[in-house]
Amino acid sequence: MKKIFLLFLLPFFVFSQVNSENLPQSYTIDTLLHEVKRKQTLYSISKIYDVSVEDLKTFNPQIKGNKLSRKMQLNIPQKRKLISIVDDSIILLEQNKNEPINKPFQTINLKDSVFKKKSLKLGLMAPFKIDQFEIDSVEVNKRLLKELNLTTISLDFYSGAMLAIKEAVDLGLDIELKVFDTENDQAKIEKILLENDFKNYDFLLGPFIPRNVSQISNGIAKSKTIVISPLTTNKVDIKNNIVQSISQKEVQKKAMFRFIDSLVIDEPDPCVMIIYDEESIQSKNKILERYSYAELIKINDTQSFVDPEITDSLLVYSKKNFVFLESQNLNVITSVSSLLNSQVSEERDIRLMTTYRSDIYENENISFEHLGKLNFTYPSYYKPIYNQNLTNFNQDYLLEFGKLPNKTAIRAYDLTLDLILRSAVFRKIEKSIKIGQTEYLQNKFNYQIENDMLVNQAVYMIRHDNLEIVEFDLSDLNEYSK
Repeated sequence: MKKIFLLFLLPFFVFSQVNSENLPQSYTIDTLLHEVKRKQTLYSISKIYDVSVEDLKTFNPQIKGNKLSRKMQLNIPQKRKLISIVDDSIILLEQNKNEPINKPFQTINLKDSVFKKKSLKLGLMAPFKIDQFEIDSVEVNKRLLKELNLTTISLDFYSGAMLAIKEAVDLGLDIELKVFDTENDQAKIEKILLENDFKNYDFLLGPFIPRNVSQISNGIAKSKTIVISPLTTNKVDIKNNIVQSISQKEVQKKAMFRFIDSLVIDEPDPCVMIIYDEESIQSKNKILERYSYAELIKINDTQSFVDPEITDSLLVYSKKNFVFLESQNLNVITSVSSLLNSQVSEERDIRLMTTYRSDIYENENISFEHLGKLNFTYPSYYKPIYNQNLTNFNQDYLLEFGKLPNKTAIRAYDLTLDLILRSAVFRKIEKSIKIGQTEYLQNKFNYQIENDMLVNQAVYMIRHDNLEIVEFDLSDLNEYSK
């Protein structure tokens, strides 16, 4: 059986730095090199890079009129905003002005920042398990790629990361990427550690499994290279060279309890029901601290459904009904959401909530319509909402890979791009935490130091509203309680 090995090095894009006389001295304009393709015009190129036709002509005096020839080399100006930190506050300088923007902001995008570090070296460690592939067996490979497993997750993550790297190159950065197949095997990881020197890497993405993250972290501790835990919401061993890039379960639950505390103030006397199992007793107890009079319904392994007569007798018409579903059991979730959906009406207002929503909710057997009628509310590390930016990304991904991206690919894009930009703007990821929160397609990042380790504290609050999904925060509480 032949083996396939992954080792990808992206080609470098050449770019230079040009000073413009009509900008303040504190500004520089990067230019990247674009080779004109067939049927491209000044107008189409200006739209690709979001620059004016006039700027293209200014930076390319070889252009005569509006005529372009195929393979002509054009300098594309990339104006940047300067970002600086003064007394722990962010100052963002407006383009073409030497003055701060006089408006508060919580979430920023680093794409239009000045890059202090132009060349980055990255590593991606994932359990591709390429040794299971057989070049001469199409059927075996189809089966492996059809099933959701570590290999398909790795390939989805890799594809999203590649599009992020491509965009970073388009922004004028040089990126070198080396891919390592860990095979989810600790012996293979040990071999990778012995055969490679990671001290010149800006960061390593992966591995995916917490124990493997810890193994890599220990193995490269002397190099001071940052190791990114990319996908797990579970805690990894505390190390000062690890970045937990997804908000952990407890972080998400804390956000939900802050929301519940606000509900207590705004809606002081609702009817409250807690449906829970053995795994969620701690969450049940915390909800009881807020609503001591809540009705309790415990689910066990032998009985994964709720008696409809019980809920019907407990739910009232005179005030709002808050039902907390504290279980990650698929049968419980489907049965409870279906049951409550049959009991909600214009006269009986039922709101379904959970302090933690696992990926089990994405199972096709759980009715999206039922959750919408119940205004299902929960915390999440990602935003399952589509907008124009995501539509554009989907089109690019489809063109590149022949299929639409899934949640893993989108997360890989968001995470990889954010890490690259943080490294380019601040040189070191750990120095970027004062910038506050960044956000891209469906993920946001707000790193804080926790036990000498960088941990993402960003959480979305999500609510289903009939067939729509909306993001909200505590300032939207009055809207929620209508």
